[in-house]
Amino acid sequence: MNQRQPSRHIPGIPDFSEPEFKKNKEFENPDMTGGKSREKSWTGINDRKSPGSPAMAFSSQEMPKTILEANNLSIGWKKGRKLNVLAQDINFKAKEGHLIALVGPNGAGKSTLLKTIAGLQPSCGGSLFLMGKEISKVSVEERAQLLACVFPERIETGYLTVWELVAFGRYPYTNARHRLTEEDRKQVIEALSMVGMENFASRTVSSLSDGERQKVQIARSVAQSTELLIFDEPTAFLDAPSRIEVFRLAERLVRQAGKTLLLCTHEVDLALKTVDELWVIDRAHRFSAGAPFVIARSGAIGRAFDLPSVAFDVFSGTFKAR
Repeated sequence: MNQRQPSRHIPGIPDFSEPEFKKNKEFENPDMTGGKSREKSWTGINDRKSPGSPAMAFSSQEMPKTILEANNLSIGWKKGRKLNVLAQDINFKAKEGHLIALVGPNGAGKSTLLKTIAGLQPSCGGSLFLMGKEISKVSVEERAQLLACVFPERIETGYLTVWELVAFGRYPYTNARHRLTEEDRKQVIEALSMVGMENFASRTVSSLSDGERQKVQIARSVAQSTELLIFDEPTAFLDAPSRIEVFRLAERLVRQAGKTLLLCTHEVDLALKTVDELWVIDRAHRFSAGAPFVIARSGAIGRAFDLPSVAFDVFSGTFKAR
Protein backbone atom coordinates (compact mmCIF):
# COMPACT_ATOMS: atom_id res chain seq x y z
CA MET A 1 0.00 0.00 0.00
CA ASN A 2 1.30 3.46 -0.83
CA GLN A 3 2.44 5.15 2.36
CA ARG A 4 0.78 8.38 1.31
CA GLN A 5 -2.57 6.66 0.83
CA PRO A 6 -4.95 6.69 3.83
CA SER A 7 -5.98 3.33 5.20
CA ARG A 8 -9.10 1.69 3.70
CA HIS A 9 -9.59 -0.39 6.84
CA ILE A 10 -13.09 -1.15 8.05
CA PRO A 11 -13.19 -2.55 11.59
CA GLY A 12 -13.92 -6.24 11.83
CA ILE A 13 -12.58 -7.08 8.35
CA PRO A 14 -8.91 -8.09 7.98
CA ASP A 15 -6.86 -5.98 5.57
CA PHE A 16 -5.88 -7.81 2.39
CA SER A 17 -2.41 -6.33 2.71
CA GLU A 18 -1.72 -7.91 6.07
CA PRO A 19 1.38 -10.15 5.93
CA GLU A 20 -0.45 -12.82 7.90
CA PHE A 21 -3.03 -13.16 5.15
CA LYS A 22 -0.41 -13.34 2.45
CA LYS A 23 1.17 -16.25 4.28
CA ASN A 24 -2.22 -17.96 4.57
CA LYS A 25 -2.05 -17.80 8.34
CA GLU A 26 -5.02 -17.42 10.62
CA PHE A 27 -6.26 -13.88 11.03
CA GLU A 28 -6.32 -12.17 14.36
CA ASN A 29 -9.54 -10.28 14.88
CA PRO A 30 -8.66 -6.59 15.03
CA ASP A 31 -10.00 -4.37 17.75
CA MET A 32 -13.40 -3.10 16.62
CA THR A 33 -12.34 0.45 17.30
CA GLY A 34 -8.79 0.05 16.01
CA GLY A 35 -7.69 2.58 18.60
CA LYS A 36 -9.60 5.28 16.72
CA SER A 37 -12.94 6.96 17.05
CA ARG A 38 -15.86 5.35 15.25
CA GLU A 39 -15.99 8.30 12.86
CA LYS A 40 -12.34 7.95 11.91
CA SER A 41 -12.66 4.23 11.26
CA TRP A 42 -14.15 5.08 7.85
CA THR A 43 -11.28 7.39 6.86
CA GLY A 44 -10.01 6.73 3.39
CA ILE A 45 -12.59 4.17 2.28
CA ASN A 46 -13.32 6.14 -0.87
CA ASP A 47 -9.77 7.32 -1.58
CA ARG A 48 -8.63 6.35 -5.05
CA LYS A 49 -5.40 4.51 -5.65
CA SER A 50 -2.22 6.50 -5.93
CA PRO A 51 -1.33 7.82 -9.42
CA GLY A 52 1.46 5.26 -9.66
CA SER A 53 -0.87 2.26 -9.56
CA PRO A 54 -1.76 0.55 -12.87
CA ALA A 55 -5.47 1.33 -12.57
CA MET A 56 -4.82 5.06 -12.17
CA ALA A 57 -2.02 5.65 -14.65
CA PHE A 58 -3.84 8.66 -16.16
CA SER A 59 -2.47 12.16 -16.51
CA SER A 60 -4.43 15.18 -15.35
CA GLN A 61 -5.51 15.73 -18.97
CA GLU A 62 -6.32 12.06 -19.66
CA MET A 63 -9.31 10.70 -17.80
CA PRO A 64 -10.32 7.02 -17.83
CA LYS A 65 -12.71 6.21 -20.64
CA THR A 66 -16.29 5.13 -20.05
CA ILE A 67 -16.72 1.39 -20.59
CA LEU A 68 -20.39 1.09 -19.72
CA GLU A 69 -23.09 3.75 -19.47
CA ALA A 70 -26.82 3.66 -18.70
CA ASN A 71 -29.29 6.53 -19.03
CA ASN A 72 -32.77 6.14 -17.50
CA LEU A 73 -32.48 2.40 -18.04
CA SER A 74 -35.46 0.17 -17.18
CA ILE A 75 -35.03 -3.57 -16.67
CA GLY A 76 -37.47 -6.44 -16.49
CA TRP A 77 -38.94 -9.03 -18.82
CA LYS A 78 -41.75 -9.68 -21.25
CA LYS A 79 -44.46 -12.27 -20.70
CA GLY A 80 -46.45 -12.54 -23.86
CA ARG A 81 -47.34 -8.99 -24.79
CA LYS A 82 -47.12 -7.74 -21.22
CA LEU A 83 -44.02 -5.81 -20.18
CA ASN A 84 -43.01 -6.36 -16.54
CA VAL A 85 -40.69 -3.57 -15.38
CA LEU A 86 -38.69 -4.58 -12.32
CA ALA A 87 -36.53 -1.47 -11.86
CA GLN A 88 -36.27 1.85 -13.68
CA ASP A 89 -34.42 5.18 -13.67
CA ILE A 90 -31.07 3.36 -13.57
CA ASN A 91 -28.16 5.68 -14.34
CA PHE A 92 -24.44 4.92 -14.11
CA LYS A 93 -21.07 5.29 -15.81
CA ALA A 94 -18.55 2.49 -15.36
CA LYS A 95 -15.04 3.80 -15.95
CA GLU A 96 -11.99 1.99 -17.25
CA GLY A 97 -9.94 0.24 -14.56
CA HIS A 98 -12.64 0.38 -11.88
CA LEU A 99 -13.82 -2.38 -9.56
CA ILE A 100 -17.59 -2.07 -9.05
CA ALA A 101 -19.80 -4.08 -6.71
CA LEU A 102 -23.53 -4.55 -7.20
CA VAL A 103 -25.38 -5.41 -3.99
CA GLY A 104 -28.98 -5.82 -2.92
CA PRO A 105 -31.41 -8.31 -1.40
CA ASN A 106 -32.66 -11.37 -3.23
CA GLY A 107 -35.29 -10.50 -5.82
CA ALA A 108 -34.25 -6.87 -6.13
CA GLY A 109 -33.15 -7.27 -9.75
CA LYS A 110 -29.36 -7.69 -9.60
CA SER A 111 -29.14 -10.67 -11.95
CA THR A 112 -31.69 -9.09 -14.28
CA LEU A 113 -29.51 -5.98 -14.50
CA LEU A 114 -26.38 -8.05 -15.19
CA LYS A 115 -28.10 -10.06 -17.92
CA THR A 116 -29.38 -6.85 -19.49
CA ILE A 117 -25.86 -5.40 -19.46
CA ALA A 118 -24.50 -8.62 -20.97
CA GLY A 119 -27.08 -8.44 -23.76
CA LEU A 120 -28.70 -11.71 -22.69
CA GLN A 121 -32.10 -10.04 -22.39
CA PRO A 122 -33.44 -6.76 -23.76
CA SER A 123 -33.98 -3.66 -21.67
CA CYS A 124 -37.47 -2.31 -21.02
CA GLY A 125 -36.57 1.29 -21.78
CA GLY A 126 -33.83 3.90 -21.65
CA SER A 127 -30.39 3.45 -23.18
CA LEU A 128 -27.40 1.23 -22.43
CA PHE A 129 -24.03 1.71 -24.09
CA LEU A 130 -21.03 -0.64 -24.14
CA MET A 131 -17.80 0.99 -25.31
CA GLY A 132 -19.89 3.79 -26.81
CA LYS A 133 -22.13 1.41 -28.76
CA GLU A 134 -25.77 0.76 -27.96
CA ILE A 135 -25.79 -2.77 -26.55
CA SER A 136 -28.85 -3.86 -28.54
CA LYS A 137 -27.02 -3.09 -31.77
CA VAL A 138 -23.84 -5.00 -30.91
CA SER A 139 -23.66 -8.43 -32.53
CA VAL A 140 -23.09 -11.54 -30.44
CA GLU A 141 -19.67 -12.03 -32.03
CA GLU A 142 -18.55 -8.47 -31.28
CA ARG A 143 -20.03 -8.55 -27.78
CA ALA A 144 -17.97 -11.67 -26.99
CA GLN A 145 -14.85 -9.61 -27.61
CA LEU A 146 -16.03 -6.71 -25.44
CA LEU A 147 -17.28 -8.42 -22.27
CA ALA A 148 -16.96 -11.77 -20.51
CA CYS A 149 -19.31 -13.19 -17.87
CA VAL A 150 -19.11 -15.67 -15.02
CA PHE A 151 -22.52 -16.78 -13.73
CA PRO A 152 -23.18 -18.90 -10.62
CA GLU A 153 -24.84 -21.79 -12.46
CA ARG A 154 -22.82 -24.97 -12.15
CA ILE A 155 -21.55 -26.12 -15.57
CA GLU A 156 -21.37 -29.83 -16.32
CA THR A 157 -17.91 -30.23 -17.81
CA GLY A 158 -17.67 -34.01 -18.18
CA TYR A 159 -14.04 -35.00 -18.67
CA LEU A 160 -12.82 -31.56 -19.76
CA THR A 161 -9.50 -30.56 -18.27
CA VAL A 162 -8.89 -27.19 -16.68
CA TRP A 163 -6.81 -26.11 -19.68
CA GLU A 164 -9.54 -27.13 -22.13
CA LEU A 165 -12.27 -25.24 -20.28
CA VAL A 166 -10.19 -22.06 -20.05
CA ALA A 167 -9.37 -22.40 -23.75
CA PHE A 168 -13.08 -21.93 -24.50
CA GLY A 169 -12.48 -18.27 -23.66
CA ARG A 170 -10.52 -17.98 -26.91
CA TYR A 171 -13.47 -19.18 -29.01
CA PRO A 172 -14.44 -15.64 -30.23
CA TYR A 173 -11.01 -15.27 -31.82
CA THR A 174 -10.63 -18.64 -33.56
CA ASN A 175 -11.06 -19.29 -37.28
CA ALA A 176 -13.71 -21.39 -38.99
CA ARG A 177 -11.96 -24.57 -37.85
CA HIS A 178 -11.69 -23.27 -34.29
CA ARG A 179 -7.97 -24.01 -34.14
CA LEU A 180 -5.96 -22.35 -31.39
CA THR A 181 -2.97 -20.28 -32.41
CA GLU A 182 0.20 -19.79 -30.39
CA GLU A 183 -1.22 -16.46 -29.21
CA ASP A 184 -4.41 -18.20 -28.04
CA ARG A 185 -2.36 -20.75 -26.09
CA LYS A 186 -0.31 -17.96 -24.54
CA GLN A 187 -3.49 -16.20 -23.39
CA VAL A 188 -4.77 -19.42 -21.78
CA ILE A 189 -1.51 -19.93 -19.90
CA GLU A 190 -1.46 -16.31 -18.72
CA ALA A 191 -5.09 -16.53 -17.55
CA LEU A 192 -4.36 -19.66 -15.51
CA SER A 193 -1.32 -17.98 -14.00
CA MET A 194 -3.34 -14.87 -13.12
CA VAL A 195 -5.75 -16.91 -10.97
CA GLY A 196 -3.05 -19.19 -9.56
CA MET A 197 -4.28 -22.36 -11.31
CA GLU A 198 -1.36 -23.02 -13.66
CA ASN A 199 -0.47 -26.21 -11.79
CA PHE A 200 -4.00 -27.56 -12.27
CA ALA A 201 -4.03 -27.36 -16.08
CA SER A 202 -4.12 -31.14 -16.64
CA ARG A 203 -6.67 -31.85 -13.89
CA THR A 204 -10.27 -32.55 -14.84
CA VAL A 205 -12.66 -29.80 -13.81
CA SER A 206 -14.93 -32.34 -12.12
CA SER A 207 -12.14 -33.20 -9.66
CA LEU A 208 -11.85 -29.63 -8.35
CA SER A 209 -13.34 -28.06 -5.25
CA ASP A 210 -15.97 -25.32 -5.56
CA GLY A 211 -13.38 -22.62 -4.95
CA GLU A 212 -11.03 -24.06 -7.56
CA ARG A 213 -13.87 -24.35 -10.07
CA GLN A 214 -14.69 -20.71 -9.53
CA LYS A 215 -11.09 -19.73 -10.24
CA VAL A 216 -11.16 -21.75 -13.46
CA GLN A 217 -14.34 -20.00 -14.59
CA ILE A 218 -12.70 -16.66 -13.85
CA ALA A 219 -9.62 -17.76 -15.80
CA ARG A 220 -11.85 -18.59 -18.78
CA SER A 221 -13.30 -15.07 -18.69
CA VAL A 222 -9.80 -13.57 -18.42
CA ALA A 223 -8.64 -15.63 -21.42
CA GLN A 224 -11.45 -14.02 -23.40
CA SER A 225 -9.38 -10.80 -23.37
CA THR A 226 -12.23 -8.33 -22.87
CA GLU A 227 -12.09 -4.94 -21.19
CA LEU A 228 -15.23 -5.61 -19.14
CA LEU A 229 -15.71 -8.58 -16.82
CA ILE A 230 -19.04 -9.40 -15.16
CA PHE A 231 -19.11 -11.78 -12.18
CA ASP A 232 -22.51 -12.78 -10.79
CA GLU A 233 -22.13 -13.90 -7.16
CA PRO A 234 -18.68 -15.49 -7.60
CA THR A 235 -18.47 -16.14 -3.84
CA ALA A 236 -21.68 -18.20 -3.66
CA PHE A 237 -21.18 -21.57 -1.94
CA LEU A 238 -17.59 -20.69 -0.96
CA ASP A 239 -16.12 -20.71 2.55
CA ALA A 240 -14.89 -17.50 4.19
CA PRO A 241 -11.20 -17.73 3.14
CA SER A 242 -12.21 -18.51 -0.46
CA ARG A 243 -14.56 -15.51 -0.52
CA ILE A 244 -11.75 -13.21 0.55
CA GLU A 245 -9.48 -14.80 -2.05
CA VAL A 246 -12.01 -14.09 -4.82
CA PHE A 247 -12.09 -10.42 -3.83
CA ARG A 248 -8.29 -10.30 -3.84
CA LEU A 249 -8.33 -11.86 -7.30
CA ALA A 250 -10.85 -9.26 -8.47
CA GLU A 251 -8.54 -6.52 -7.22
CA ARG A 252 -5.59 -8.03 -9.12
CA LEU A 253 -7.58 -8.19 -12.35
CA VAL A 254 -8.37 -4.49 -12.04
CA ARG A 255 -5.10 -3.14 -10.65
CA GLN A 256 -2.66 -5.34 -12.58
CA ALA A 257 -4.53 -6.40 -15.73
CA GLY A 258 -6.41 -3.10 -16.13
CA LYS A 259 -9.85 -4.70 -16.40
CA THR A 260 -13.14 -3.03 -15.54
CA LEU A 261 -14.93 -5.50 -13.28
CA LEU A 262 -18.58 -5.50 -12.24
CA LEU A 263 -19.12 -7.93 -9.39
CA CYS A 264 -22.53 -8.86 -7.99
CA THR A 265 -22.18 -10.01 -4.40
CA HIS A 266 -23.85 -10.44 -1.02
CA GLU A 267 -20.52 -9.69 0.71
CA VAL A 268 -21.37 -6.09 1.54
CA ASP A 269 -18.62 -5.75 4.16
CA LEU A 270 -15.92 -6.89 1.74
CA ALA A 271 -17.33 -4.78 -1.07
CA LEU A 272 -17.23 -1.61 1.04
CA LYS A 273 -13.61 -2.29 1.84
CA THR A 274 -12.45 -3.21 -1.64
CA VAL A 275 -14.31 -1.58 -4.49
CA ASP A 276 -14.04 1.80 -6.22
CA GLU A 277 -17.78 2.17 -6.75
CA LEU A 278 -20.87 0.63 -5.19
CA TRP A 279 -24.19 0.01 -6.92
CA VAL A 280 -27.23 -0.79 -4.76
CA ILE A 281 -30.71 -2.00 -5.69
CA ASP A 282 -32.98 -1.94 -2.65
CA ARG A 283 -36.20 -3.81 -1.85
CA ALA A 284 -38.26 -1.15 -3.63
CA HIS A 285 -36.06 -1.70 -6.73
CA ARG A 286 -34.52 1.77 -6.44
CA PHE A 287 -31.01 2.06 -7.88
CA SER A 288 -28.15 4.04 -6.32
CA ALA A 289 -24.55 4.36 -7.52
CA GLY A 290 -21.52 6.15 -6.16
CA ALA A 291 -18.42 5.91 -4.00
CA PRO A 292 -18.77 3.30 -1.19
CA PHE A 293 -18.50 5.88 1.59
CA VAL A 294 -21.11 8.15 0.00
CA ILE A 295 -23.54 5.32 -0.70
CA ALA A 296 -23.19 3.93 2.84
CA ARG A 297 -23.85 7.34 4.39
CA SER A 298 -26.83 7.94 2.06
CA GLY A 299 -28.79 5.16 3.76
CA ALA A 300 -29.09 3.09 0.56
CA ILE A 301 -27.52 0.01 2.16
CA GLY A 302 -29.84 0.23 5.13
CA ARG A 303 -32.88 0.53 2.86
CA ALA A 304 -31.73 -2.55 0.97
CA PHE A 305 -30.80 -4.86 3.85
CA ASP A 306 -32.10 -3.66 7.24
CA LEU A 307 -34.35 -6.08 9.10
CA PRO A 308 -36.28 -5.65 12.37
CA SER A 309 -33.45 -7.36 14.26
CA VAL A 310 -30.42 -6.33 12.15
CA ALA A 311 -29.32 -2.94 10.82
CA PHE A 312 -26.38 -1.55 8.89
CA ASP A 313 -24.11 0.65 11.00
CA VAL A 314 -22.60 3.41 8.85
CA PHE A 315 -19.86 4.17 11.39
CA SER A 316 -18.32 0.69 11.46
CA GLY A 317 -19.40 -0.39 7.99
CA THR A 318 -20.91 -3.63 9.30
CA PHE A 319 -24.29 -5.12 10.14
CA LYS A 320 -25.21 -5.23 13.81
CA ALA A 321 -28.04 -6.53 15.93
CA ARG A 322 -30.43 -3.79 16.94
